[in-house]
Amino acid sequence: MEHPVISVIVPVYKVEQFLPACIESICAQTFAGWECILVDDGSPDGSGAICDAAAASDGRFSVIHKQNAGVSAARNSGMDAARGEYFLFADADDALAPDAMALALDAAGRWPGDFVCWRRIREEAQLAQAGFAPDCSGLPQTLYTEAQSRVYMTTVDGHAVTNKLFDAALIRAAGVRFDTTLAKAEDYVFGGEYLQALFAARPGALVRQLEAPLYFWRMNLESVSNQKARGDRRGKVEWEPEEYRDYARRLAQEYAEASAAMNGWQSMTEADLAPQLRTYLRRFAFAVWASGQLGETLPADFFTAGAVPELLGLLRRHRFFTPYYLLFRLRLKGLIARCYESEESGRLTLYRRLYTLTYYILFACGGKRWQQA
Repeated sequence: MEHPVISVIVPVYKVEQFLPACIESICAQTFAGWECILVDDGSPDGSGAICDAAAASDGRFSVIHKQNAGVSAARNSGMDAARGEYFLFADADDALAPDAMALALDAAGRWPGDFVCWRRIREEAQLAQAGFAPDCSGLPQTLYTEAQSRVYMTTVDGHAVTNKLFDAALIRAAGVRFDTTLAKAEDYVFGGEYLQALFAARPGALVRQLEAPLYFWRMNLESVSNQKARGDRRGKVEWEPEEYRDYARRLAQEYAEASAAMNGWQSMTEADLAPQLRTYLRRFAFAVWASGQLGETLPADFFTAGAVPELLGLLRRHRFFTPYYLLFRLRLKGLIARCYESEESGRLTLYRRLYTLTYYILFACGGKRWQQA
């Protein structure tokens, strides 16, 4: 295509089992004005041949074959070759809903300058059952201001790049790139830099999330990221001690600012609130563990004032279960630290026992079920 509107950039590595479904979902888009750049990152299996076959059968596909350098370098190569007005990133083992591009472009046209995003799902069947028309006027949306966007970036869908429509001109003008030195969190860093560029260029812009399941996110246990995640767990916690001095106080301040930006979390959807609150309590568990490792004393009011008691109150009100809830409620610092180390190190025996024990204690005492993750 001579002048594509959307450039879909797909890094490809060891995904021959799932790549055909990804390609098929791109071909099935109701919007036809796209190009797709498949970046074969030195894949040792048959993925490269699948890419070549796609390009041979549909001129909107092109292929870059390169030596393996990681997902960030692959995405950067794709951006360098892209010609579209917008960038859309997809992982080669995932899939798009048929109306994903049409709905995203409709939203971008209705609200120029805003950052259009959408929901990711784990159930592939929902993509075919969605049945959306290419008009987003009737879709529920969640809006985030510049101040709230920092919180959005920490949500399950916020930190990903595969559920967003990026302005290519803005990326080029600001020089936003994926950091090839990062072993993880490259999506989060890229998204954060893009938001900085967006709000600098367009004060008053909004992050506009369409509450529609438009992207299927496959949990592929053989993917590079999951292999690395499993390989990193060698029975110990990987961390940089000097980065986490005084972390409990700094985290409490971060939480207070996030809570204020989200109007006491009332501006966040239930779907995002549960993982957000659970993640914060887990981070406070890390703060307890880190303070012990560093020989630091927790703030005197750590358990009694500010962030932790507010967080525990919200978890109880919504009945969002986490094994850390009861440990924090009882102020069991030693057990909090041991539970965190058990979970993070991959030596899960203690964590699993505490998970089961605390859940049934809460159920027995409260008479109502708590929502498990």
